[in-house]
Amino acid sequence: MNPKHQPAPRRRVFVDMDGVVVDFAGYLFDLNSARVLLGASPLSADDMKRQRGAYVAMPPLPGAIEAVRELIAAGFEVWLATKPPTGVPWAYADKVQWVLDWLPELARRIILTHDKGLLGSSSDVLIDDNPENSRGQRFPGTLIRFDQQMHGWGKVLAQLLPVSIEAAMPLRERAFWPSEQEAA
Repeated sequence: MNPKHQPAPRRRVFVDMDGVVVDFAGYLFDLNSARVLLGASPLSADDMKRQRGAYVAMPPLPGAIEAVRELIAAGFEVWLATKPPTGVPWAYADKVQWVLDWLPELARRIILTHDKGLLGSSSDVLIDDNPENSRGQRFPGTLIRFDQQMHGWGKVLAQLLPVSIEAAMPLRERAFWPSEQEAA
């Protein structure tokens, strides 16, 4: 293929799992509520991470699956990038199983890492709720700090989808795309 006619690479988006796609906090709350009702002590987040099958049992955050699929449909190359708990080998398999169950289209786009700063390039995006936990603050591209309590996936999609639409437009049409100042 002639290098002049190669399509531009798709922009990559790396999406954290726990607290961004997976309802980690909600699962821990529900688990501990049930334990207390049964007279057992609540588990810490670290203790819960060490339980076999915990990650497989976690539900997705509301709207997360649809949002990830929207990014894929908009032309982004989406990868799940997650930090498994250190020294818990079954957690690796549980996280992969969760992806196979909920987002099978990403079965070959799973990255298990303790250092998200090693991922991507300056043109890529990392969506993470706690980037300090996995060196995500060293990510070379754009870091979008996910906050489910504030705006969640709606805010993330509002940030990324206009980028996708404008990037897909022929240059001659972009001149008519209003800038933020013109739109205000």
